[in-house]
Amino acid sequence: MPGFRRDAQGAAYLGRTTVRELLERSGLPTPVYLYDLAAIRATATEMTGALGSHPHLLAYAVKANSAGSIVRLLAGLGLGADVVSGGELELARRAGVPARKIVMSGVAKTNDEIDRAIAADILAIQVESAEEIERIAARARATGTRARIAIRVNPGIEIDSHAHIATGHDEAKFGVLRAEVPAAFERIDGEPEHLALVGLSVHVGSMMATPEPYRNAALTITELARARRQKSGSLEYIDFGGGIGIDYGNAPCEPPAAFAAAARTVLRDAGLSDLMLVMEPGRCLVAPSGVLVAKVVGTKVTARNRFLLLDAGMNDLVRPALYGARHRVEPLDWAPGATEYRVVGPVCESADDFGTHAIGDRVPEYVVIRDAGAYGFSMASEYNGRPLPGEVFVDDGAIVSVSPSPGREDWIARRLRA
Repeated sequence: MPGFRRDAQGAAYLGRTTVRELLERSGLPTPVYLYDLAAIRATATEMTGALGSHPHLLAYAVKANSAGSIVRLLAGLGLGADVVSGGELELARRAGVPARKIVMSGVAKTNDEIDRAIAADILAIQVESAEEIERIAARARATGTRARIAIRVNPGIEIDSHAHIATGHDEAKFGVLRAEVPAAFERIDGEPEHLALVGLSVHVGSMMATPEPYRNAALTITELARARRQKSGSLEYIDFGGGIGIDYGNAPCEPPAAFAAAARTVLRDAGLSDLMLVMEPGRCLVAPSGVLVAKVVGTKVTARNRFLLLDAGMNDLVRPALYGARHRVEPLDWAPGATEYRVVGPVCESADDFGTHAIGDRVPEYVVIRDAGAYGFSMASEYNGRPLPGEVFVDDGAIVSVSPSPGREDWIARRLRA
């Protein structure tokens, strides 16, 4: 069984191998991320199956976890990439993602990033404003090329999510407002020698538990797609974005395949089955595959709290501090009892707090922080002079790749050179 689980005796497994054995075999110190590639493969395969024969592209959101082992795996399964920087674009290409399976998003693309995307002839640069259309047109004119672009539409939809990850409402910095899209069509069509509109895109935010907000946003762009076709405008694809949530242990979510099936149905019902369906899964593919293992440094008991002190902190996993996100924290070796601890890290910030969790009556040597495969390492920092954590990649019970922490001396040397 892929992913994290426990056997009848409470031993923690990642795939077919115990977490403790993986720690020992890797030889890496904590904090360390462990990922099960088999779990990622299984979810990607289920999503692909739900799309059936409909022409489609699952463009993995590289920002969720940019590890080469993961991007290469998904490229080998036929997935593409959603990138948001020049660095991610180059990483995806070197990891084996074909250029025509890459879309580039982001509200503040630099001229260099635009030039690289045009030169690579990616599937599309997804534009987020009228001003960006002008910048891309200018870069295409300067290089004598034709830029493939898509319009990211802001549908003005609120979703039940943290304010920092809601992106499709009227106040968001993302996308072209629905009312401004017809003018964008005209501007792009007015310079066919340098601009080619190939798609429409929408993304309303993250951690959607059901496909309903997905469907509502999709209806906005299918209406725009039909209107464009009535005026003989061409399109190659519709991009439903990402934002598919996972259950972090406190709120059930429908499986990613249900979102894929819903997207396929929306296009079919809109009479747009000939258009390629693009989705940008990130978190739902990789979050459940990963755990962050931390060593327990000690405990601290006050009149108000019983603290469990870890060697991992917000520098390793910032989501709890940034979003108030909750990750399940469990002892590596299950212990009887339900003694609760407030689990905190070493960083000199009060926000370095993973919440209160039932750890058991015995203080463990290690804890496992679950569902840490997305927006964990990719958002990690070296704050407080703490080096980036190591990473271990497992497939079918075997360690297939290890990325050690750069270590303290590396950080010291770089800062002394500054």
